[in-house]
Amino acid sequence: MNYTELDRVAAFYLRHYDEIRVRENYKWEAVRTYQEADPMRAASFPDALKQGLSGAGNLLDSGYYFPKTALLMMLSKDPEAVRLMMEDLFRSEDDIFDRVTVFMMKARELRRKYFTSEELPDDDQDEHAVSVYLAFQEPQNWYLYKFSVFRKTALIFDHPYVPQRSDARNLSEYYRFCEKVRAHLLENEELLRREAKRHAQYPEADPAYRLLTEDLLICASSYYQSPELFEEEGTEERAQKFRLKPVKKTLPLEPLPFYDPVEIARYEEELRDSAIRFVLTQERLKVRGYRLPPRKHPEAMTAGAARGAGYDVLSYNRRGEEIFISVKVTSGPESEAFRIDESERRKSALDPEHYRLYRIYSFDTESGSGKYSVYRGDLTPLCLNAETYRVMF
Repeated sequence: MNYTELDRVAAFYLRHYDEIRVRENYKWEAVRTYQEADPMRAASFPDALKQGLSGAGNLLDSGYYFPKTALLMMLSKDPEAVRLMMEDLFRSEDDIFDRVTVFMMKARELRRKYFTSEELPDDDQDEHAVSVYLAFQEPQNWYLYKFSVFRKTALIFDHPYVPQRSDARNLSEYYRFCEKVRAHLLENEELLRREAKRHAQYPEADPAYRLLTEDLLICASSYYQSPELFEEEGTEERAQKFRLKPVKKTLPLEPLPFYDPVEIARYEEELRDSAIRFVLTQERLKVRGYRLPPRKHPEAMTAGAARGAGYDVLSYNRRGEEIFISVKVTSGPESEAFRIDESERRKSALDPEHYRLYRIYSFDTESGSGKYSVYRGDLTPLCLNAETYRVMF
């Protein structure tokens, strides 16, 4: 375990403590909301559980992952079965990992009993969701688990166990990992002094500093990797509304002058990479003002992944919903032609509400500056002139 690197992360966390706290306090609020509702002792379990989970936000439902929605759908069909599932999950005398496994198994059975695969494709009651229920019920004992955070921080801190997808050991190893991190953080007097105010504000939400430990891991896996969220001094460019209309033209066959395809490919790749960095900077500046949780952090796709996914940058709107951005760049004017591939057209047609085309033009690769306009929605109306075709024999 690299405690030197952990100390660097803690120092970074302290330097930006106030802003990180503003972004992350929703977790403390969520635990307090659950505790005030106290579902397991309430007169009406269904109403109390709905109220208790109302503050969970993206801890449970985010993107295409909806464990809270699925649980409440099952609750509406069989509240007693859900109550017994939760009761068994919180039975402290039983082994914790047996409880987690049984809870996930019962959730699958309940979904299959009451819903078709079209009505509820997945119950989403995985280790992360179950860890949230446990941490809400017993914050003094449990941590919030997320695979991506565990993997990133295990690598950052040279932890001997690096999780792999679908490994049954991940949750237990994460708890052991967090215990090591927490024990070290509890020796940091400055951190505990700064935390005292929040500790007083949410006295029952984090009595053993387990949420604080998780907050440091979130910081290590996101903020610490993107210090520009706090230190960048750039200014956000104003986007123009996309106002050009596609024109269908006959493409004449004509001889082309000799060109070096390798040099052209290299130039286009550099232009694309520079434009994506430009868009990513703009999105981070914009999203930073939304005060979203750190998980909602704009990221650029690799070139290979972008071709399959149909977008270049993943960003977020004010509501925290995912926005899929395709970047099209030229060094010339906005009216200069560009290409849209089928994966981009298909992705935009499937989710037009959250799809954006950023048309970067008059772009200077040396300064990394330019202008851009934004097209929202389905790209199909723009795809008039086919230049290449897929041929199968």
